[in-house]
Amino acid sequence: MATQTLAEAKLFINNEIVTGIVEDIITTNPIFNVMPFTGYSGQAILVNREDTLGNAQNLAIGGEITAKGASASIQTPYTAITIIGDAEMNGLVQAQSVSAGVDQMMAEVASKAKSVGRLIQSGMASGTGTAPQMHSYNTLCDASQYTAASAGQALSFELLDELLDLVKAKDGEVDYLLCNGVQLRKYRTLVRALGGVNETMAFDMGNGRSRNIDVYNGIPIFQNDYIGSTETANGGALTTGALTSMYAGCFDDGSMKIGQSFIYPDGTPVGISVDQVGLAEVRDETITRVKSYSNFVNFNRRGLARLTSLN
Repeated sequence: MATQTLAEAKLFINNEIVTGIVEDIITTNPIFNVMPFTGYSGQAILVNREDTLGNAQNLAIGGEITAKGASASIQTPYTAITIIGDAEMNGLVQAQSVSAGVDQMMAEVASKAKSVGRLIQSGMASGTGTAPQMHSYNTLCDASQYTAASAGQALSFELLDELLDLVKAKDGEVDYLLCNGVQLRKYRTLVRALGGVNETMAFDMGNGRSRNIDVYNGIPIFQNDYIGSTETANGGALTTGALTSMYAGCFDDGSMKIGQSFIYPDGTPVGISVDQVGLAEVRDETITRVKSYSNFVNFNRRGLARLTSLN
């Protein structure tokens, strides 16, 4: 099972359209530059999650050993879902646009690809995990990994530290924080209120470009504005309240035991693909299909934590 990031996969793409699409997705959403994609064979990838520990006991001299309970795990299958869209271009319109120095079909394909990328982002934030929707932080984060602000409480450094303390899959190492733009601005306000300067890190975007990303204790803070501000207390519902959440997580390292990753079927393009379907049967239109076979998974419940009930 191969594991690579979208940025790494881009290096092996020969299609200029796809390369441009991937670059646009990474530029708009820097987390895609580092989030791994893990390939799988067959119909699904099976994830074993520890449910209960085997028991143990203190034993007195001559005492009887009774701690014989075995550990138990839950095996959960994950499979890719399809995100897809067709760009259809009338032959005359395309001919006229090309004669004017504009490739209208390429513009339509790029537009479709942005929509695919946005659906992936949206799915990561609020997908139900029931096909055809992808899994999300909301469905993947175990309830035991929640910490909550008092309903409507503002973000604080103490709450951030409580969130980070829950991520144990890499012996306490946290790879990233994730929130919407409102909470990111509130974090910056916190820093400035103490007379400090927002700490940032130069994030490599490829092709010699970089972008400054906010960091907290050296941990990059990524932004996803599909994380809404309409949650109820403790993340009970996503759409009927006025609160929001912040997440802390670990990227999986290819072992399928550590943290978060996208998955895709082996033998298919990583992330996104563009197929030339050809001419429509009864119309003078050329069809180009943009699609992604992928899903979002978490391989270790202790690799992801959630801070709920934020104002």
